Amino acid sequence: LTRITHQSVKNPYIYMVRVVMYIALSFMVGTMYSGVGTAARESQDIEESLNAAQKLLPCLYYVQAFLVFMSVAVLPFFLEQRDVFRRERANGDITCLPYVVANFFAGLPCIAFIALISTALVTQLADLNGFGGFFLNLLLSLVVAESLMHLIGAAQPHYIIGMALGAGAYGMFMLCEGYMVPKDDIPDGWLWGYHLAFHTYSFKWFMHNQFSGEDGGLVGGAILKRFGIEDVDTTECIVVLLVYALVLEIGFFAVLKIFHTGKRH
Repeated sequence: LTRITHQSVKNPYIYMVRVVMYIALSFMVGTMYSGVGTAARESQDIEESLNAAQKLLPCLYYVQAFLVFMSVAVLPFFLEQRDVFRRERANGDITCLPYVVANFFAGLPCIAFIALISTALVTQLADLNGFGGFFLNLLLSLVVAESLMHLIGAAQPHYIIGMALGAGAYGMFMLCEGYMVPKDDIPDGWLWGYHLAFHTYSFKWFMHNQFSGEDGGLVGGAILKRFGIEDVDTTECIVVLLVYALVLEIGFFAVLKIFHTGKRH
């Protein structure tokens, strides 16, 4: 953990570039939808409320889909660490489990900061509901995305292949998560994608956070019904995202254990 953290401190540009990207895009999202949350929540005119609520749908989708998608940017840095790990394991200086645990926890502060600053910019500028729920949702989504990139990074030989695989996986998840095609309209043959995508649980949590209850506005319930997510259990979403991250990290451990011995074959 100390070594990985030291590497991050010695190469701050790796995380700073990501932070700057997230700040810039979150600021753009917040200002483009400035005050729309207020209109959706407080307007007593049903047409105006509906118009504002519909404007927020692509905003929530973008935050959930693209801010998570940008996790592919971590792959080149991770592959540098992977090569060091392979040499050290061959020399008997490190084993897989401590490395996986240290790698996971070393990335959490940056992920938490990104989630916090992105949440603050988007929710405050667009005046969205539920700062705490928004932050926790984005944080867990980024943790899962980072874990997925760990697994993909360990399972392939070159960062270009890894970025292509990551982009393909995210593209499928974005298509199946229930925004572009609501759950009830997804063909039966593709429903497995809806249930598999961690984006699904994050997106419906964002939707529930914005449109449920009294703060959801005049049409909040109708919006949720349109997407077939009237009853969202946020605890279930939290558990699914945590389990998803755990399973991916276990997969990451297994790939390192089996394929990255550092020995010549």
